Amino acid sequence: MRSLIALLIAAIATAAADAAPAPSEPAGEERTAQEVFGPDPTCPRLFDPPKLVAPVVSDGRLRGYAYILPRLCLTRSSRLDHMGENHLLVDRMVRAAHRAPLELTEEGVLVREETHAAVLEAAAEIIGEGEIDRLDLLGDDVLVLR
Repeated sequence: MRSLIALLIAAIATAAADAAPAPSEPAGEERTAQEVFGPDPTCPRLFDPPKLVAPVVSDGRLRGYAYILPRLCLTRSSRLDHMGENHLLVDRMVRAAHRAPLELTEEGVLVREETHAAVLEAAAEIIGEGEIDRLDLLGDDVLVLR
């Protein structure tokens, strides 16, 4: 009986995997903000962490997720030893985006101010106070939940 249940679960999982749409980017081929949006000549030291997934809410309800590309413009005097802590940086920024999600207005506009402030504060915890000139949250690729 247990083997029959295991076989049914495996068959359902295989069918679900076959029915799922293919990802838009192959695994392991994350694109940075620089690759998608090009260089930023106004930034003395550009640092592009990987893509973040941030929740999108409207009227207090989860409506979907946005894929955003953070672009950190560091000051000229910024140290580079934080680059080895990229995994911590991304973790903090994702957690911050979930604490302060993007807001979707009735007109379909993404409001980013609270998310931006929270992600910037989280990045400063890892990189250091005064070492970030600015943070840009680029992209508005939103996956809407049904």
